[in-house]
Amino acid sequence: MFTIRTNAPMVHVDPTLLDKAQQGLDSFKDIPLFSYLSSPDGPKNVLKSLQLLITHFQQFEDVFILGTGGSSLGGKTLYELCDNPKVRLHFLDNIDPHTFDRLFKKFKPETTGVVVISKSGKTAETLMQLLVCLKFWQSHQLDVSNYFAVVTEPINNPLRHIAQKHHMMCLDHPMDIGGRYSVFTIVGLLPALLAGLDAEALIRGGRNVLENKEKRAQTCEGAAVAFELIQRRVNQSVLLPYSDRLNTFALWYRQLWAESLGKDGLGTTPIASFGTVDQHSQFQLYLDGPKDKFFTVLTMDHKDPEFLLSDLKDYGDDLHIYANKTMGHLMMAEQKAAIDTLINQECPMRQLHLATLNEEVLGGLFMYFILETLAMSSLLEVDPFSQPAVEEGKILTRKYLLQGS
Repeated sequence: MFTIRTNAPMVHVDPTLLDKAQQGLDSFKDIPLFSYLSSPDGPKNVLKSLQLLITHFQQFEDVFILGTGGSSLGGKTLYELCDNPKVRLHFLDNIDPHTFDRLFKKFKPETTGVVVISKSGKTAETLMQLLVCLKFWQSHQLDVSNYFAVVTEPINNPLRHIAQKHHMMCLDHPMDIGGRYSVFTIVGLLPALLAGLDAEALIRGGRNVLENKEKRAQTCEGAAVAFELIQRRVNQSVLLPYSDRLNTFALWYRQLWAESLGKDGLGTTPIASFGTVDQHSQFQLYLDGPKDKFFTVLTMDHKDPEFLLSDLKDYGDDLHIYANKTMGHLMMAEQKAAIDTLINQECPMRQLHLATLNEEVLGGLFMYFILETLAMSSLLEVDPFSQPAVEEGKILTRKYLLQGS
């Protein structure tokens, strides 16, 4: 699936710290997400419940996915795998009015469906998105019940009320699995199935890592290293994938790590970085700035014989290094150069190498970082499932909106 290579001298980890990380991770063995994945009927029942919606929405040319944070990033990451989607998905996770104005001018509502995802059913941004879309679809005299579907908790909330009022298809978000951990549930499976991806392979990949003792031990080691590095004032965690299809995964990781661990003055700051782009922007800081970052480099075998260049003599000697090479050769040279440079500059780092990238591998990556996050929460002694500090902003947003700000 993927291998971990520690290419730089890593921090010596006290065995008692590793034991604490392992015991902490073991303490989460019965959380709802793991119980759901361990049950053969859990994911199977969700997949079965989605068939009617999938069949109906795959008749559209485009589907808007309304949601933010954990309601969006997992599905969006999965969609990056899709080369020929059965329906084009557009993940709308912000409330910039210009974006919606541009979309409404570009897409025909008659051929576009809308899926709305919000666990609580109270998310201000998602409700605003839905209400604006409703107004637009209704202005075209369309029966919105044929175009809209909702995913939210099976309780009385504003989103479910809107869905019931307009007779929209409404599916249940699990009550006990938070958004940033929900990629293996309906929240991730629905977009995956709409696009035509292998949702069962995603589940299989996550389950394989969850049940793999070696991988679990590696996540505990990663958490212990990150914890030890905090004592050295290394308090930023850079995830650096060398594949465009993993750029959104880096954003998913950023939310998972930040929202789960940033509490009580503790935690480390996650940074979503992008290879090779950041070798021309961030690397000056990474290599010659403060040594306060721990790097996780995601590399791949990039095989692209279709892009093989031939003899380039007609272009002069400056381009001879590209002769008989592919774009993939350059990508692999760049990722190796980045790793070796980080090592030479004594930056703490590790490499996760993927021989290929598909639904099963991505499912394994999702689970790997979920386990590592939970292990780290045990070392920091914080609750990885809460996000209390953001509530103030939600309260003030509502207050200012009522005041007309």
